[in-house]
Amino acid sequence: MDKHAQDGAVAAPGAAEIADGVALSPAEWQFAGTQRAGLYGWFARLYAEEVSEPVYRSHFADGGFAPFAGLAELGLEAEVQRLDAAIAALRAEQLPRLELAADFAQLFLLDGKTSALPYASAYAGTDSASPLFGAAEARMRDFLAARELAIQADFREPADHLAVPLALMAELAGAASSAEDIYTAAATQADFLRTALLDWLPRFVQRCQQARPRFDIYPALAALLLGFVRADVAFLEDVGGSAAVS
Repeated sequence: MDKHAQDGAVAAPGAAEIADGVALSPAEWQFAGTQRAGLYGWFARLYAEEVSEPVYRSHFADGGFAPFAGLAELGLEAEVQRLDAAIAALRAEQLPRLELAADFAQLFLLDGKTSALPYASAYAGTDSASPLFGAAEARMRDFLAARELAIQADFREPADHLAVPLALMAELAGAASSAEDIYTAAATQADFLRTALLDWLPRFVQRCQQARPRFDIYPALAALLLGFVRADVAFLEDVGGSAAVS
């Protein structure tokens, strides 16, 4: 399974264009699927590894982070502006990419008491003592195996790492963009998002806000991700109708 994303800017999915009770045409569904796949791919890439020098130069150095600009159309204008402001503050530093790498390490590579571990199993219990690599990791491995998918060998993280369901959603959205049964495809994706992400993502986002890295980029990114996933579930439920209800 590819944990990397497409390069270039992508627009927001077409949820705002869906009127109540109006179905998408195959062309509209295909377009939305392609755009959504690109967005999930970018989120996955940013959580899978530190931002590389080429990615920093092409997407952080000038202006806002282009791939997410269209998300303001989904009612996420405040979250997009927050991310843009954080990137602007980072660009003022002498060594901005190294500062961003330091924040990545502080948030995602340290112990759970002072960071925001990007693993679903870290949020399975009611406190910070939740065991890692537990039932949530096993469920994701089972999900991947059932679809004959595998994590890339160079991504040495457990299956419940946040980048994995995000990359998987990029795969699902892209593959389903040409599906004949749009309603079932939408319902399947909505169910996956609810069970694989929304049952723990809000607690992860809260931990990102509490961890207080030097720059606000990763906390802002987490808030934007949560808003996007919630908007995408609403979009998929609109498309799938009653079939999207688990």
